[in-house]
Amino acid sequence: MWTDVEPQQKDYLCGPFHAARVLIDHGLAEFEGEPLDQDLVALHAGTALPVSAVDELPPGAASRPDYRFELPRVDPEQAGTSALGLAAAIEELSGGRLVCAPLSGRWSAAAVEGLMNLDACLLANLRTGLLWGSHPSQEALLAALDGVPVTDSPPADWDVGHFVQLVQLVRGRRGALVLVRDSYPSLGWGGLHLQPPAAVAAALMRDDGRQGGVLAVGRPEVGAAVGELASELGLNTEMWEN
Repeated sequence: MWTDVEPQQKDYLCGPFHAARVLIDHGLAEFEGEPLDQDLVALHAGTALPVSAVDELPPGAASRPDYRFELPRVDPEQAGTSALGLAAAIEELSGGRLVCAPLSGRWSAAAVEGLMNLDACLLANLRTGLLWGSHPSQEALLAALDGVPVTDSPPADWDVGHFVQLVQLVRGRRGALVLVRDSYPSLGWGGLHLQPPAAVAAALMRDDGRQGGVLAVGRPEVGAAVGELASELGLNTEMWEN
């Protein structure tokens, strides 16, 4: 069962929000006397905020600028958390109990489906504008699970670089859907939504001049498993620049 200390991320803290969830789910509650939350992860990950406010919230979400720490301010296009910084923060705050193994490269629907076999928490850095909208019709979901092409897929809710957690693969007769855990409860069903593997693959490729990828977070042995899987799926075990 998941532990949700906070229902929604603070502005620009999507990566730290998910990282805090993972750390808490592994029984870690504090670090050097500080409560382990998205703010502490952001501080250790080198998260930066924009010098001027930018409206990048999905529908139904309210702004949360209530930070516990003073974070650096940068130009809006440089704001956020790097994958490298997030991985370093998770490993530091877990005291070495958890490691982050990166996966990047040419993503495909088959690679996304294969990725879901990993025994690890999967934090994906992707572009939301290439996902399905988070409230698809029942007909669209059933068609996707049946392997029937969906020609009228729901348009994306918003279009930003974003961290999400890939939770599990839901298989149908001929198709499959990926259950995504988001950082905004207004998306999907309390922050959970279903996405076709092809849409997740496209979102990881981003096509916006930046790179995407997945951090597999788990016990130290997860690194070897990621290396083997990357070879099978044609992916790289290299950090990406988001």
